[in-house]
Amino acid sequence: MDATRRGTLLLIGGGLLGALLGPARAETAGGTLFLNAYATAAASPDYGVAALDGVGGVRFTTPTPGRAHGVVPHPTRAEAVAFARRPGRWFMPLSLVDGRPGPVIRAPDDRRFTGHGAFSTDGRLLYVAEDDVPRETGSIGIYDAMDGYRRVGAMPTHGLGPHELLMIADGTVLAVANGGVITHPDTGRAKLNLDEMDSSITYVEVASGKLLDQVRLPEEHANLGIRHIAALADGGIAFGAQDERPVGMLQPLTGTHRPGGGAVRLFETPDDELSRFEGYIGSVAADKGKVAASSPKGGIIGLWDDATGAWLGSGALPDGCGIAPDGDGFLASSGLGNLRTVGAAPDLPGDGLRLADFRWDNHMTRFAI
Repeated sequence: MDATRRGTLLLIGGGLLGALLGPARAETAGGTLFLNAYATAAASPDYGVAALDGVGGVRFTTPTPGRAHGVVPHPTRAEAVAFARRPGRWFMPLSLVDGRPGPVIRAPDDRRFTGHGAFSTDGRLLYVAEDDVPRETGSIGIYDAMDGYRRVGAMPTHGLGPHELLMIADGTVLAVANGGVITHPDTGRAKLNLDEMDSSITYVEVASGKLLDQVRLPEEHANLGIRHIAALADGGIAFGAQDERPVGMLQPLTGTHRPGGGAVRLFETPDDELSRFEGYIGSVAADKGKVAASSPKGGIIGLWDDATGAWLGSGALPDGCGIAPDGDGFLASSGLGNLRTVGAAPDLPGDGLRLADFRWDNHMTRFAI
């Protein structure tokens, strides 16, 4: 299959930017922007969230209390919430009109936020992934978005070390990627149970907190932690994993699962390509029948067919991690300040568009204004 049909990486050269990103520019004019947490390029960096127009224009920047991670847009009003990098003590709403920050919401003393959250479909509630520290288990904090993000409850993830969560099934179910690793505030990001880690995807009924389904990787891949997920058009999810306890062999790092559909489907990846991921997926996105997964450690972004799991191709993006759907492909960001379009054809030469003042964090989110 040739490069065009495989949809491999489109490299955006700075001088060709306007001509090559015509479709993305048109979409931006219709009201699409991208959110990405960042650090400034300084010895003592400042942290914040930026809104990008997809062609290198920065619409606004919003300072955050520390390093941010995931950002989720509100479904019914021009607002988003940025979450602290795990183990986090805060999240913060911000305006999508001008970037104005809202009041910082602090974690309860016995909880630590783990980087991501999801809104109810009507926007009334925000569900936040967190660690229940005393019980050493995963939790979902519930916050009233109509009342200043007041905490109104919590429910279990039914797993360990939750990271990313998504609202699915028309807003009735939360899918949770439980990385399976226990951490503690006294030891920061140190992983305390690698010999007994227990990663899973859980499906939690929103109305009751009841566990509807739980799925794990096959036993031979129990050293992999499922940390990132993306919603598929058919109601399933795509996932990416990280090798938390290397066993000296190549292992599949991406796949899909459909709720109630039995075992996970692991994606096919040629060995020479799989080795480039260095056992680490940093972000996952899905759109129009394709799944994209990034490895900042390996400097590679891979593409798969979401229905068959077939490998579609890859391209290099050093320290690349953030990805979000964009036109026929995906917009990607890197910790070196670069932006590229992934999965659009044909292949073109270039080194990407670099915004020298920014070092993009792990996740990018698309939203409509």
